[in-house]
Amino acid sequence: MRTVAVIPARMGSTRYPGKPLCDIHGLPMIEHVYRRTRMSDSLDATYIATPNEEIREAAEEFGAPVIMTGEHTRCTSRVAEAAQGLDADVVVVMQGDEPLIRPEMVDTAVEPMLDDPDIGCVNLASRIRDREVFEDENTVKVVLDGDDRALYFSREPIPNLHDVAFEDARVYEQVCAMPFRTELLQTFVELPETPLERAESIDMLRLLEHGFDVDVVETDVETHAVDTPADHERVNEMMAGDDLFAEYAPREA
Repeated sequence: MRTVAVIPARMGSTRYPGKPLCDIHGLPMIEHVYRRTRMSDSLDATYIATPNEEIREAAEEFGAPVIMTGEHTRCTSRVAEAAQGLDADVVVVMQGDEPLIRPEMVDTAVEPMLDDPDIGCVNLASRIRDREVFEDENTVKVVLDGDDRALYFSREPIPNLHDVAFEDARVYEQVCAMPFRTELLQTFVELPETPLERAESIDMLRLLEHGFDVDVVETDVETHAVDTPADHERVNEMMAGDDLFAEYAPREA
């Protein structure tokens, strides 16, 4: 089974324009994501997909293969376009704004597809332990059924913890790696956008509203997305003590 990762990146982020190229300890954020993703044992190749020349130039400078795409509202649609010529069985959509991704997270997300050919899409999720993160609209929350399939994704704090203390609740956020069977990835772009997808601005809701399953796998590895300048500052501090960064950090002359 040929498995590739595609990292979608664009300069026009609403909350933090230009963030793929924001500097984190001497490297653009997209380079951190690329270098850490390609360390995964599950992948045969890793690509960056972008509509922007600035990102293409930066990526080629650090040796990443780049696929130029058209403009897309959804990152999954960008990846689907990029994947058309890659001859892959599984395409992992990687979030380009999670520079603390670890390769074992990719392996965890891909593993169910090795065991079950009927699984079309997997999302990785981690338990939310900080109430501020739970209430942050930049954090995509997911609730699961008894078989660990997604029931719903939202930027709102779900589920509502009416009679349960936050410390006792098991609440989850969507993180970094989303493997697709190639057939389902191409089906995604053929499906009409859905009302909840537009309302929440979450790609996975298109699949749920059209009746497709999204399997969810939990990881206990914590990461932190860069959605705002404040996130950038925090991740910059976290990267300083990151053991994986030491393996590819720029060497001083």
